Amino acid sequence: MKKVLGIITILVLVILLTGCGTQKTSVNGTVLEKPAKGNCNVFECINKIDTTQKLEEVNKVMGFDGELVTEGTGYKVYKWMINKDRNEAVQITFYGNSSSISITFSDEDIASSKVDFSKYDEIKKAMNNKETITYNHIKEKFKVEGTLIEKTSYSSRYRWVNQKGGYMNANFNNSDGSCTMIMGRI
Repeated sequence: MKKVLGIITILVLVILLTGCGTQKTSVNGTVLEKPAKGNCNVFECINKIDTTQKLEEVNKVMGFDGELVTEGTGYKVYKWMINKDRNEAVQITFYGNSSSISITFSDEDIASSKVDFSKYDEIKKAMNNKETITYNHIKEKFKVEGTLIEKTSYSSRYRWVNQKGGYMNANFNNSDGSCTMIMGRI
């Protein structure tokens, strides 16, 4: 009997220590748990969902049905709460044949000591001079990849966060890759 209890105790410990039900993924060097609810965390989901997908297709990608949040003339807004404790969600506004996709998450999840905003003034000057600035230009200046936080059929928005609480959001035109807006707090 003691032997059986010992084996059961060891099995329970193995399950608890291995994080049964969760997987881990990395965003800008930060390791994040993938919640048991759904097929992906918010950062994976926004990359997997296309702006032309219908609700049924998105539900399959997400692994569960979204909740209708609001609707109006010509649009419906759905939300997939992936991790309620961490307030992580994917929200999609469906229009006729396209959608707008955004994610909710904590900046702590993407904050990185590698993010360097010291060359922001170079970006600002170039944009004021009507030079074409692309994602790769900004990524090079800030030293790390940005995190995709919103996308439509026309544009994509990325966010960079440093460990001091500074952040930058930049919008890029999907057709030519040019930065159309950059703003934040450094």
